[in-house]
Amino acid sequence: MKNQKLKVSFDDPEHGWVCLKIDYGDKSASSIASYTPGDSFLDLTNALDSLFHYGGEAMVVWYEGPGETELRFFCTKDMVRLEVWFFLDHRRDYGRGEKEFEISGSYEEICLPFWRALRSLQGRFSNEELEARWHRSFPWKEIDLLTRAIKERTI
Repeated sequence: MKNQKLKVSFDDPEHGWVCLKIDYGDKSASSIASYTPGDSFLDLTNALDSLFHYGGEAMVVWYEGPGETELRFFCTKDMVRLEVWFFLDHRRDYGRGEKEFEISGSYEEICLPFWRALRSLQGRFSNEELEARWHRSFPWKEIDLLTRAIKERTI
């Protein structure tokens, strides 16, 4: 990831839907995802926290109904690999998914853009506004805990 930077953003949630955009150079993916059946914002926050503290693997699904975008994170030592997959529906049989792209870099290069996108949502709306727009509780406490951990490491 020499000269290119991963860019992640969320549009303003509306009526239980949000658009996630992921861009890296000429590679991009977007998902207009629903608040249900899974809690994707909480899953993403927990994945970033787990990768930060323990490494390993994490998966986050964004439900488009019926399509699904799946973010697969793999963390080993100082390297994080992100794979972005698209599935036509909830079935995960071999060969049904399409890998949209894959990138690798440090935690700071791969995971912090997702954290910044979550923090941007926190900064744009009150808890009540986000809950009304997303139709589900937003993971304020979990994001704040991750933010504290990230800031303590970088100080």
